[in-house]
Amino acid sequence: MDATEETQPNRRRVWITLSALVVVIALAVLGAIFVPPLLAGTPSSEPSASATPTTPPRDIVDPDAPRPTQTPTPAAGATDEPFAELSPVAPDQTIVTEEGIEISLSSLQAVDGQATLAGETSGPAIRATVRITNTGDEPLDLEYVAVNAYIGEDRAPAGTLTQPGGAPFEGTVEPGDSAEGTYLFSVPEADRDDVTLTVDYLFGAKVAVFRGDLR
Repeated sequence: MDATEETQPNRRRVWITLSALVVVIALAVLGAIFVPPLLAGTPSSEPSASATPTTPPRDIVDPDAPRPTQTPTPAAGATDEPFAELSPVAPDQTIVTEEGIEISLSSLQAVDGQATLAGETSGPAIRATVRITNTGDEPLDLEYVAVNAYIGEDRAPAGTLTQPGGAPFEGTVEPGDSAEGTYLFSVPEADRDDVTLTVDYLFGAKVAVFRGDLR
């Protein structure tokens, strides 16, 4: 047997050894990349409480304070067209409408708004709970109640949010009963000296308006 024939098996053993070594190294690298995330589990889409500290809600008006009632007149220039407004009242007052409906802001709080839907922006927000009491003779459909907020003299529309704690009106309120709906609006702290909240509660009725300093 010549030298060439003797070295061929040795070369094959070397190549086999090198190939096995390459495979082991490759598996080790892949394991280092993929195993730790699997062991750590799938990260939650919801941020943890410690990762996103929030400020406790702060009451802007005393929710337990008595609320004087007021029957506002139509705002200057108002007509009988839909979306005509009543004259504004302070946020801590109760509006009594011509239709026998009482509307008040039972809770008004400064909160940290949380963006959960497309178009929402997290940040300082106002959370308003509107109470509607039906002192009339007919049931009031709440499905079409619209609550909006505006900033400043020019009434720039405030952005809307759903969290934390948003719960719009739904269903019907019978005569003698009350119902509440909670709405959130993006209002920077620096712009809260003049905020307007409107409640459109019935088609054809003049819109209830609350306006004041919400700092």
